[in-house]
Amino acid sequence: MEITTQNTNELGNSHTWEVSVDKNSIFTNDDVIDAYLKGKKEGVKETKQIFVDKLNENINKSAVFTDRMLSFLEKRNLNPISAHLRIKSFNDFVILITLPEDEFISEDFLVSYDFASIIEEEVIDDKYYNVMFMFSDREDGDFNTNLLVSDGFFMDYKMTKSNNA
Repeated sequence: MEITTQNTNELGNSHTWEVSVDKNSIFTNDDVIDAYLKGKKEGVKETKQIFVDKLNENINKSAVFTDRMLSFLEKRNLNPISAHLRIKSFNDFVILITLPEDEFISEDFLVSYDFASIIEEEVIDDKYYNVMFMFSDREDGDFNTNLLVSDGFFMDYKMTKSNNA
């Protein structure tokens, strides 16, 4: 079999061809990957910001519900000592309210559980916020706040008369 070669110099050159589409609309694989990585970085940044915004909004909601509960307790002539917040996730919160032992075990206090249930049911359909109330007795001298922190209650509510009025 005989092999023949042809001189390619006579076939033309690259100037024979021209691009028929706008050069700005042509993307290489690297261009696509760079755009993906940039978009992913922006998306992660936006997601983190949404997460932080929602967390702050939910912390504020918890303050509003704590105010309501403290007001309810004071109207019943109960004297809450402190309130603490545990954040289980960005949308799941536990509020712990402490009272003097004699008030905590009194018959007058029992209706507080009903009121807590009413508040908890108000947010049951909110997929971005859930709250649960807990109560405990407390004696100032024997109360170990380090145990609260170890249980996840690392935020303390600022108790003032204006909160509870």
